[in-house]
Amino acid sequence: MTTLNSHPHGLGRFLPCMPLLALMTVCAAEPDRLRARDGLDLIITPHPGEMARLVGKSTADVQKSRLEIAQAFATGHDLHVVLKGHRTLVVAPDGRTAINRTGNPGMATGGTGDVLTGVIAAWLAQLLDPEAATRVGVYLHGKAGDLAAAAVGAPALVAGDVLRYLGAAWQAVAGEDDDDERG
Repeated sequence: MTTLNSHPHGLGRFLPCMPLLALMTVCAAEPDRLRARDGLDLIITPHPGEMARLVGKSTADVQKSRLEIAQAFATGHDLHVVLKGHRTLVVAPDGRTAINRTGNPGMATGGTGDVLTGVIAAWLAQLLDPEAATRVGVYLHGKAGDLAAAAVGAPALVAGDVLRYLGAAWQAVAGEDDDDERG
């Protein structure tokens, strides 16, 4: 994993790398190893199957208790959890939780999680706030997926479509803010 410990602006407290499937698989055997340490922030973005392996439960059990499991893992391991799926959960290390309302079933395809990781990392670099970066990143990723699904159809959606619609998602969100200020 990469850290920014040598950055002159004090970015060393961030761990701007979200573990991917390979690391999640390794950590499933010893989930306590997946823990924020030394003042570094850690963000994980599991889908329900990966979360099931981390907590030693079935995917069905995770789906039944998404909120409780995500909060327990985030607080128990002092990290940020983005539990992907319908109404993606964004949980901070203190248990504060946001439920995302953007996104669609077409996004359950290979590579969209990598796009999400990139979006969160980009926002982390800009905001320097892991909780805000995860919330903004998840929302915009889902919004881009919704726009892409409207254009190509959810069943035909691929990760590149989500990536292509990120700019339009940002413009849509910025437009919503402009409407709020005028109205």
